[in-house]
Amino acid sequence: MEKNLRQSLEFAENIINTVREPLIALDQNLRVVSASRSFYQVFQVKLEETVGQLIYDLGNKQWDIPKLRELLETILPEKATFDNYEVEHDFATIGRRTMLLNARQIEQAWGKERIILLAIEDITERKAIETGLEKTRKELAIVKQTADAAHEFAESVINTVREPLISLDQDLRVVTVSRSFYDFFQVKPEETIGQLIYDLGNKQWDIPKLRELLEKILPKKFTFDNYEVEHDFATIGRRVMLLNARQIEQAWGKERIILLAIEDITERKAIEAGLETTRKELAVVKKIADAAHEFADSVINTVREPLISLDQDLRVVTVNRSFYEFFQVKPEETVGQLIYDLGNKQWDIPKLRELLETILPQKTSFDNYEVEHDFATIGRRVMLLNARQIEQVWGKERIILLAIEDITERSRLENQLEESEFRYRRLFETASDGIVLLEKKEGHVAHANPAIEKMLGYSEAECLGKKLHELGISIDRRDFSATMQDLDREGILNYEDVPLKTRTGQEIYTDIYMVDRAVLAQCNIRDVSERKKLQAQLLHSQKMEAVGTLAGGIAHDFNNMLNVIMGYGNMVMDTLAADSPARADMSEVLVAADRAADLTRRLLLFSRKNVVEVKPVNINALILGLQKMLARIIRENIEFHLDLTDTPLIVAVDTGQIEQVLINLASNAKDAILEGGRLLITTGLAEIDEEYVAAYGYGQPGRYALITVADTGQGMDADTQQKIFEPFFTTKGVGEGTGLGLAISYGIIKQHNGYIKVYSEPGDGTVFKIFLPLCAEAVLDKKLEGAAPVMGGQETILVAEDDTAVRELSRRILEAFGYTVITAKNGEEAITIFMENKERINLVLLDMIMPKKNGKEVSEAINKVCPKMKILFTSGYTMEIITNKELQEDDFAFIQKPYQSKSLLSKVREVLDK
Repeated sequence: MEKNLRQSLEFAENIINTVREPLIALDQNLRVVSASRSFYQVFQVKLEETVGQLIYDLGNKQWDIPKLRELLETILPEKATFDNYEVEHDFATIGRRTMLLNARQIEQAWGKERIILLAIEDITERKAIETGLEKTRKELAIVKQTADAAHEFAESVINTVREPLISLDQDLRVVTVSRSFYDFFQVKPEETIGQLIYDLGNKQWDIPKLRELLEKILPKKFTFDNYEVEHDFATIGRRVMLLNARQIEQAWGKERIILLAIEDITERKAIEAGLETTRKELAVVKKIADAAHEFADSVINTVREPLISLDQDLRVVTVNRSFYEFFQVKPEETVGQLIYDLGNKQWDIPKLRELLETILPQKTSFDNYEVEHDFATIGRRVMLLNARQIEQVWGKERIILLAIEDITERSRLENQLEESEFRYRRLFETASDGIVLLEKKEGHVAHANPAIEKMLGYSEAECLGKKLHELGISIDRRDFSATMQDLDREGILNYEDVPLKTRTGQEIYTDIYMVDRAVLAQCNIRDVSERKKLQAQLLHSQKMEAVGTLAGGIAHDFNNMLNVIMGYGNMVMDTLAADSPARADMSEVLVAADRAADLTRRLLLFSRKNVVEVKPVNINALILGLQKMLARIIRENIEFHLDLTDTPLIVAVDTGQIEQVLINLASNAKDAILEGGRLLITTGLAEIDEEYVAAYGYGQPGRYALITVADTGQGMDADTQQKIFEPFFTTKGVGEGTGLGLAISYGIIKQHNGYIKVYSEPGDGTVFKIFLPLCAEAVLDKKLEGAAPVMGGQETILVAEDDTAVRELSRRILEAFGYTVITAKNGEEAITIFMENKERINLVLLDMIMPKKNGKEVSEAINKVCPKMKILFTSGYTMEIITNKELQEDDFAFIQKPYQSKSLLSKVREVLDK
């Protein structure tokens, strides 16, 4: 039994020395029986200073603790056991300690009446923690309230700003998104929060440049502004965005939070930027409240638009960086100031007072409030304000947030756009060109102007939704998308001389050009039918001029040859006896030469290069005098009538040439009327004005005598009418016409500065209209004087002629009648010879067309030296050099080639005798 007792005591000792808390055993006299190893360690005492000692005396009476005495002497005698007895005491060795004591009173142990066991737990640190924890709880209650307020403030900031805003956690998953982000990108919260940003919108946000910003730039720079990203979104189309990014460390228990503020700059204007942030409920630490404030500050300084917060007294609490930059103010001039006093009372704006003092107290929030004001520092500005009134923030009754968007430039551009749209609409509706606006995908008509209906006969309502080819406009048979690709590459597409069919089937010619107007393609259609008609008329006129020039040149050279043939022929004829057999042969030669000369005259009439002997004539009298001849030309089965105006129509014309025109027209009418019909010639007064010229494409404004020659013959088609004035064109059979009649008539009328036009339809006859300009003078024909007999003389004559045969012929004719003749073969030689012999020369005979200097230039040189020198001009044609005015002057002398010998002698004598 003693052995068992010893073993039990040993086991108890082991337990005492194993447990970690201090343990001490006292006898009934409160002296230490034993103590655990941890007791010695904690209280820094030794065995010899402890065992056997009264507990109150331990550590030099450090243990004489009133509350310990109460436990040992008062409580335990009555209760035997007592737990969690708290004692707080200052120990000299280990400092102030708070202890929990568990006490047991054990009866009859180890031969004693009682043993007291004391288990001591040092709760000093725990007590301090509990005290600190309680203090922390109280502080966190305040922090929680402040954090809630900061969170509400951040929420208000986020939902106040106009630009889209998104925050991401360290894994790039969406933590919170602003309202404007949902609105702008057309997504829902359930499709966004918690998603990897690249997966948003069915992976629409998997943008390489966004990955570069989030994965490469931000980990190094923490902040990055004005990062441009361009991307095609399936929901909202192609967008160009500016991103401002912030990386915030240790927010919400994560290693980092990334803020992205997004500005859409697609349309180059400040679009309302949205700002939103969502804070999860902050944890129960002070750092989270600080993070909330830091997050709010980051939000405020991330957004691009000016932002300002006011307290309930309308004094400035906070202002973001862009506010200072935009309004050019400093923090010390702003924070704490009444908003109306900012900038030396620049902000005392009546509309701002209305918003802050009248609207917000009733509505709490208000968006798109427009204010226009003149600032002394930055000039006149138009602003859109978004306002939020937040209750009970930072111990104030309310905080007012103002987000400010400067829309001055946008407003100006909108006004310009409105004015531009008005001008374009006015041009669109009043344009003479037809205009259709086409949607670019399929080419359907979106708008058509009134000119389209006038041109094609289709109203705008009938055009809408149609394609161009459905309106008779065929410019490109490819798919419309190919046309749009060409337009995008070239900028403008031109189609010239495009034939179109109007609604009534009429064919018109158009020039079409297509331009890109961004949203729609614009197609302009110009009717050029009249231009094509004028081009055809010009081409015809040019062709007639070319043929006329050729005919005139041939006639000129041929006249020189005929002049020689006729001159020498007459000289030979004069030497033959009256009964000579050769006389008849020579007569035939001269007759043939006369016919050839007549042919050249007709060619000159066509080419309009012959000499016109014009004089004032009453056209009515001319036609009356020609009436009998015309009646003999036409057949008896054709009724011939004259309908002449009573008004005298005085024109300056060559009577013979106009008679030839009328004879040609009457002859053609006779051939066109096959089995009987009518020929009518009428006269009248016509006035051509600018409108007439524009409408018909010919003429000069003025007053004209109008001669109309109309028949009821078989008529002509359009192709024939285009050719009838061409030389050698005829509709008659072989041997029935030369094809020169109408060509000569055309030349005669043009030479008289007039116009001849034909109007005809197959089976409906033909009408010719001749316009001759009225003469300002009403002087009628003078009586012709009788022909003077041929006479010679003794004077000296200078003959200047480049054709050798003609020059020699002229010399022989003149010398045969007593004249002394000096010759020159070109203009320069004529001037030289004249200067050497001017004292004895009485007359100069000048060919108009000569090498080196022409006849007119020689005449001018002679007149400078001898103004009274008599000069006689000659030529096969003269119109290039001599004008009709000169021909009508009394002192101007001219003889037309080819001329007879007698004609030359008579003209020379006439000039010398003046």
